[in-house]
Amino acid sequence: MAREAKYRVVEERNLEIPMRDGTRLRADLYRPEGVDRAPVLISYYPYHKDDLIGSFCEHPRRYFVERGYAHLLIDFRGLGSSEGVAWEAIDAREDLDGAESVEWAAAQPWSDGNVGVWGISYGGITSLKIAAQQPPHLRAIVPIYASGDIYRDYVYPGGCLNCLGAFGAWGSFMLAMNLMPPTLQDPEGEWFRLWQERLEAGDPYIFPWQDHPEHDEYWRSRVIPAEKIEVPTFLIGGWRDIFPDRMPALFPQVSGPKKLWMGPWMHTPPDVSPYDQADYLAEMLRWWDRWLRDERNGVDTEPPVTVFVQGRGWKHEAEWPIARAETRTLHLGGDGNLVEEPPADETSARYRAVPSVGAQAGLWDPTGLGVGHPIDQGPDDLRSLTYTGAPLDAPLEISGAPEAVLVAALEDGEDANLVVKLCDVAPDGASALITTGWLRAQHREGHGQSRALERGEPREFRVPLWATSYQVPAGHRLRVAVSGADFPRIWPTATNPTIRLVTGGAQPSAVHLPTIPGEGVAGAPPAAPDPAVNRAPLIRGFEPRWTIERDLAGGALSVSTGSQQDIELPNGGRFQMDHTATARVADERPDGATLEGETSIQLDLPASGPIEVETRSRVSRQHILLTATVRMAGEVLCEKRWQR
Repeated sequence: MAREAKYRVVEERNLEIPMRDGTRLRADLYRPEGVDRAPVLISYYPYHKDDLIGSFCEHPRRYFVERGYAHLLIDFRGLGSSEGVAWEAIDAREDLDGAESVEWAAAQPWSDGNVGVWGISYGGITSLKIAAQQPPHLRAIVPIYASGDIYRDYVYPGGCLNCLGAFGAWGSFMLAMNLMPPTLQDPEGEWFRLWQERLEAGDPYIFPWQDHPEHDEYWRSRVIPAEKIEVPTFLIGGWRDIFPDRMPALFPQVSGPKKLWMGPWMHTPPDVSPYDQADYLAEMLRWWDRWLRDERNGVDTEPPVTVFVQGRGWKHEAEWPIARAETRTLHLGGDGNLVEEPPADETSARYRAVPSVGAQAGLWDPTGLGVGHPIDQGPDDLRSLTYTGAPLDAPLEISGAPEAVLVAALEDGEDANLVVKLCDVAPDGASALITTGWLRAQHREGHGQSRALERGEPREFRVPLWATSYQVPAGHRLRVAVSGADFPRIWPTATNPTIRLVTGGAQPSAVHLPTIPGEGVAGAPPAAPDPAVNRAPLIRGFEPRWTIERDLAGGALSVSTGSQQDIELPNGGRFQMDHTATARVADERPDGATLEGETSIQLDLPASGPIEVETRSRVSRQHILLTATVRMAGEVLCEKRWQR
């Protein structure tokens, strides 16, 4: 049972954290009243402590402080109330600022010298980055929904460029966020000076991404060296999150005490998920108590892996990957069947890519909308090559990272996106997505360099599918769907290539599944959160968007996402945002695929009055046009335009 709240919260705003180069980061400190020295928890974000992330973190930071911890919420350099100019996204220098902040916090009179770092999404990434720097006073971390290699995990999965999620849902939203002023306005007007500096300097986060289609030094410098993480690490991930593959992959890489939770969640905190909620704060508290207070509460003697098996429920395991996993190989048959034994005779099927395939797979939503779960895959299956097995005699658990081996030849076009989906087909024909894998064909030998393809020559393409844990019920059938698109999750190729997929014979195409016998380690599921607690005390309104529109006459598809938000600021004032991003493609014009984003942020602040930031984004496979207008009290303060 979670420990009850005991302390009142004392708030201290805009503490200055000096960096070695003289730049001052700023942070808000919440600490327990009447406690002279407490362990310190740090969260470190680019999303502004005085408005967006401050409002969303209001409940969790109070939760920990009421139970005896101090909590620091720190703004990135050049963002929010911190000084300096913001670096590019996931820049390695974020690690250094974060590590310096840990040591600063440990030395403060209100600190007992024990520091933990935690966060969700970008905040989870920064906890990993800081831990890899090994600051001496860091005792433990809790990364939630985090990436360790942003190229492979999100921007270029399988070498295929992300579309709506990266450039629209997050990229166009961050274009506006990074132009906002500090919303904590000091009487001396330093907030305005900082704002002017950031309006004049810096490029949008998304600007360099198309220039680096290979896993080059730009991306390698952003890979987190997980082997350097030695502090106790509690990893929390979701099978329907934007980073489902990385969180379980990190588990065997980090050393020291560790714990893994993998739930069925999307990119929303587990306690406010639209389904299967879990009280992650209470479990984090146990982690902090063990490693920052040295309480022998048993968290380090329990099974280290807790997994939600989709279709069955929670279980515990002793390790990940699961040691007793058995590889089950199913072969693609020329008659559209999925069979245990490879067909003796070689056959092949030709397939021309349909660029609008993919919308049924749901959203890669990085903004925590709580919508975007995969829907029936049937409409996409019908426009793919499908291979379906016989009804299962018994339930089948798939836990781990499947792999598809496709023997294929490029018949037309210069390149192809090979997309493999593993689906669960119910007796009524409904097709549920289990997991997906992607591979840009020119990256068949690795993502470090693209290699041209010889037309007509069959080659082996190994397509890794993202890790999952899923039980297929008895009577259901497994399906492998192969296509050349997954829109709007990835951009389509410039043309609609034709591939010839070879099945059977000497080099059969197949899928390898990690299947699990037995029931795992017995144990209770995570506790459910208290429904009486208000977990969003500063959120006045939140309306998510997700629409799929099909032009049946023109053979086109558009998918939109975004939200309207109305937030009460922690320091007074109001934040309102209206954000929409839309990806469009026509089946016969994949080269004309576009991404358009519009974001409007309206601030009502005590000192300045109304401030408005409006941005527009238009992105194609090779071009970007971004515009921004900033107004204060109705007067245009800044207009900007970026193009490449």
